[in-house]
Amino acid sequence: MAEESAVSQMAKLSMAHQEERTAVWQALRARGPVYEGPGGMWMLTSPEAVQYAHRNPKLFSSTGLMALHDLPIEYVPSAIDPPEHHRYRHILDPMLAPRVVNAMEDELRAQVRDLVSSFAGRGACDAIEELAVPYPTAVFLAVFGLPLEDRDRLIDWVKVLIEKSPQLDPNFVDENRTAAWEIYNYLAPFVEAKRADPGDDMLSQVLAGEGVDHMTTEEVIGMCILFCLAGLDTVTGAVGFMLYYLARDPGLRRRIVDDPELINPLIEEVLRLEPPAPMFPRTTTEDVEVCGVPIPKGSRVMLVLAAVNRSDEKYDHPDEIDLDQADRGHVTFGGGIHRCLGSHLARREMRLVAEEFLAQIPEFEIAPGFQPEIMWPSGTLHLRSLPLEFPARTGGS
Repeated sequence: MAEESAVSQMAKLSMAHQEERTAVWQALRARGPVYEGPGGMWMLTSPEAVQYAHRNPKLFSSTGLMALHDLPIEYVPSAIDPPEHHRYRHILDPMLAPRVVNAMEDELRAQVRDLVSSFAGRGACDAIEELAVPYPTAVFLAVFGLPLEDRDRLIDWVKVLIEKSPQLDPNFVDENRTAAWEIYNYLAPFVEAKRADPGDDMLSQVLAGEGVDHMTTEEVIGMCILFCLAGLDTVTGAVGFMLYYLARDPGLRRRIVDDPELINPLIEEVLRLEPPAPMFPRTTTEDVEVCGVPIPKGSRVMLVLAAVNRSDEKYDHPDEIDLDQADRGHVTFGGGIHRCLGSHLARREMRLVAEEFLAQIPEFEIAPGFQPEIMWPSGTLHLRSLPLEFPARTGGS
């Protein structure tokens, strides 16, 4: 009940607008690097405290923190502790290495170019519904060798799982369970089919593993669902926030258009300032002391990455985009053995969106009178919508 109480109280925070999120992360940091928060949840808010947790996964366990109803799966590899975790990373890390992402770039670029072309001639779009939501889902289907025509169904299931978590509201239990089983039953036949007749996609490669690299059907489905939850809505959030900051700051946008080399620093600053997954839970396996503060064994701990990303000790301008500080790093992708498996792919998706959007629509602004708000409470943070207006491209569709 302590965790439910903590999550419930966090969900009541006002986070819809950028200024509110800034105030929340500042307030959490102001209480100290380590402290007991709402509902008995311990909060780690400083770079030193979170780094200690990342470097000591045996003390700060991830096991059992991402259970999904009564599905016969585990979230591979995020919800697995050492030493089993090492086997999964040994299998999966090479499959999303930079060289692999490089080989996919032409296909990924074509997907985003087509999406932008579909509204570039119209002079207006909702950048969330028409780009930030469908693009990462299409990428997931391509990487795993699943049919693109299933995109909308997958989007609907993931939306329910993330936005209607029973941890946020017990009334969501039935709807959330239904979506979980629907996505499980969707994936299971593909896993068996690709095991029997593999292709050249990532799912087939995983299933081809033998000996210590062999993964069971349940492990593979758990991996796929984790990718859906950790790699779709988070990229939706990152892409939406990137376009939001470009739309609200013409000077920044023109700098990027004039010098495309600044796209990568922009991406890092957007990820730092607006992490789509701002907090990660852990459970202590022993009594532990962090930054001089004792935390008892069995305590629920929250790694507040968003607060770490706004450290005034590390960043000159912690609460705003500053391309000159982009090389100072951030913890949006986590750290240690649980560092995000898909970070290379996520960054590439963001870069391709920036390149293709700005190539077709170099000038754009948020529709007059619209106030962008995030989905909250939610498992991850992303804008509800982002209506943009721009000069219609001649010859656009």
